[in-house]
Amino acid sequence: MKDVKALKLMTLNDVLSQINGDMTLGIGTGSTMELLLPQMAQLIKERGYNITGVCTSNKIAFLAKELGIKICEINDVDHIDLAIDGADEVDPSLNIIKGGGGALFREKVIDEMASRFVVVVDETKMVQYLGETFKLPVEVDKFNWYHILRKIESYADIKVERRVNEDVAFITDNGNYILDCKLPKGIDPYKFHEYLIHLTGVFETGYFLDMAGQVIVGTQEGVKILEK
Repeated sequence: MKDVKALKLMTLNDVLSQINGDMTLGIGTGSTMELLLPQMAQLIKERGYNITGVCTSNKIAFLAKELGIKICEINDVDHIDLAIDGADEVDPSLNIIKGGGGALFREKVIDEMASRFVVVVDETKMVQYLGETFKLPVEVDKFNWYHILRKIESYADIKVERRVNEDVAFITDNGNYILDCKLPKGIDPYKFHEYLIHLTGVFETGYFLDMAGQVIVGTQEGVKILEK
């Protein structure tokens, strides 16, 4: 049986086939992208592609620079041709939860700008409903984070925790906190997103709804391509 890393690497050829010529590429954050990015950089170099990367986090920008990928800031481009990213969960409608790496706000900005948004996952990320195995991240202001937490808990039977890293509050690249929400089955993601996004102090949610054009899944049986 292949491990998760092997399942992710199975998707490599399908991911690389998306990259060509001159393009502005949105580069996602997380373990999947950290695994695939060196191969993407090698392809760009070998084929002499004129690729400019727009990165979703400081961490992935540092890695891209080390690998020789030309990068720029989001405000320096008007358009992104393709965004490639991982996901924490994907449901049967190809709606996803992201934000395990804490970059959900920047990821959503870049993914929404892209003409095509391709998601790369292994089969363990495929779920029947969003929130089945992964908590929903919500990026919030430090100033009133606790009051936001209480309001989220009052919406339904939701357990909410402020994310910590080695006993210290996790801080996003934007200087905010992350609240991780354990969702019960039956929560409507569209309605819950609308509730959250209108709470003062909420910057963004980890719901990426109706955004993914294609999901590339590494499975024990091979690579599956899912499209809407």
